[in-house]
Parts: sequence; structure tokens; C-alpha cells
Amino acid sequence: MRTPVQSRSESSADRMLAAALDLLAEGGLAAVTVAAVARRAGTSNGSLYHRFGDRTGLLVAAQARALARIEAATAASFAAADAEPDDDRAVGLLARAALGIFATERAPLRTFLVEGRSDPRLGPPATAATHRLGDTVSGWLVERFATTPEQAGAAWRVLFALGASQALFDDEQVAVRPLDGDVLGEALARAVLAVVRDGPAG
Repeated sequence: MRTPVQSRSESSADRMLAAALDLLAEGGLAAVTVAAVARRAGTSNGSLYHRFGDRTGLLVAAQARALARIEAATAASFAAADAEPDDDRAVGLLARAALGIFATERAPLRTFLVEGRSDPRLGPPATAATHRLGDTVSGWLVERFATTPEQAGAAWRVLFALGASQALFDDEQVAVRPLDGDVLGEALARAVLAVVRDGPAG
């Protein structure tokens, strides 16, 4: 029985997107060429152009896939935190999950937030996704701790700064002595809790 054309096309597109994200992880934007993606995906250059229009169209689709994964993981993390009645443990769950997401999605975050930020088709979606994530985190903190939006926003920036550093740098670039991920997650949770429980600044 022959595979339906649409099914084969979707499979080919999936392979090309997966190949693009793999190449991003290996060498950043410069590694994602039409030829390299087609070769890695086992497709032709022509099929990539037919499906995505051009290299930038492929990158936009790959970015959308990576952002969808991040948002799905974030939603799952908040569901787990909402089910935890203890505030400290709930924030600890979120802190560890955030570090895990930044580590797992390190390559697309580094690529689209840093390398692609000046590209008019890549930069705005990455910024919008960051803002959505910030609003989600801040809103949850305001609701859970009755803190101010400003304090919640400050806590989000603490979390984002550490997560972004995880995405941008290897641990040995940051410090001589390695740090266990659980220790880092617990420290991040304490920092977030300190900010939201401190009350309005000034």
C-alpha cells in the first residue's frame, strides 16, 4: 500500500525541521544551509524550497517548533507547581524546570535570541515568546504570593538571567568549580522567593 502524498510530505518536512534544529545545535545559524539540511534530512534542495520557500522560511518554521516545545514544557511545569500546595516546593519545582528547559533548548534559545535577534523574521517571534513566558511567570507569582507586578517582574528577570546564562555559556566558562544542577535550582528558588516576599522596593 502506498503512503499518501500528504503523509510523505509531512514526514519530509518533519525531517527537515529536525535536521535544521540539529544543525543549529552543532554550529548555530551558519551551519543551517539548504544543502546541509537536505543532506541531513535525506531530501533534495528542491523539496526544501518547495516546502519552506527559502532558508529563512525553514528557520522560521524551526523556530516555531522550538518555541512550541518550550511553551509546552512551561505549561507542564506550571501544572506541576499548581498541584504543589507548599509555596517553597512549588517555586523549587519551577526553578528546576526552568533550568531544565533552558538546558534542553539551549541551541535554539541561543540562536534565536542572540544570533537571530536582528533578523526581522526571527527576532520578533523570539522576543514575543520571551514576553509571553515572562508574563506567565510574573502572573503566577503575583497570584500565588500576592506580590506586586514589579516584584514579580524582578523575580522573572532573575530567573531569565540565570537561564539565559545557562543557554549561552558552558559551566566551565562561568566558574572553575562545577555546580550540581539541583544545588543551582535550589539557590534560584531561594532567590525568587526572596524577591517576591521582600515587598515593594524602596
